[in-house]
Amino acid sequence: MAAGVVSVALIVVRHFGVLNPLFTDESTGRIPVFNLLFLAYLLPAVAAGGLALYVRGKRPKWYSAMLALVAALLAFAYATLSVRRLFKGEFIGLWSRLGQLETYTYSALWLVIGVALLTAGVWLKSQVLRIASAALIAIAVLKVFLFDMSELEGVLRAMSFIGLGAVLIGIGLFYQRLLTSAAKEKIPVVEQ
Repeated sequence: MAAGVVSVALIVVRHFGVLNPLFTDESTGRIPVFNLLFLAYLLPAVAAGGLALYVRGKRPKWYSAMLALVAALLAFAYATLSVRRLFKGEFIGLWSRLGQLETYTYSALWLVIGVALLTAGVWLKSQVLRIASAALIAIAVLKVFLFDMSELEGVLRAMSFIGLGAVLIGIGLFYQRLLTSAAKEKIPVVEQ
């Protein structure tokens, strides 16, 4: 287990800091989908997620939670960096300016990922994924109110707020149904 913790620490330091193409501005590869982002972020995310599922019940809960969190962070980084690559091309360094459509796309993507994490968390009965979902949706909400409000104009600003509202209403309805069905299962039926 110690080797697993050290491996996760190295992945986090190298992938999110030292070797991150946002900071190094190194080429992400010429091929659109199967590029270096795929190799560096998505494949390790799938491996960490699969390992988190495999060790569930076999290792301490914190260990599988750590692996699930790293998998979610790597998948989030892959998706976010892929959007950056879509708009900037092969080189995605931070010093190139954000466009309005790119800014809106991040908000929409983060909300979609948040909803996907929520769905996966409920389906897999994973509290870690549900908490990651809540954190990501909270970050997206803050981004919309603090950043998009000042950066976006016109239709994109309106779409950002409409999309945010729709997602939040949908999550509320989803949780309402989930909690209602859970409460119905717990109420004992008395036969007369």
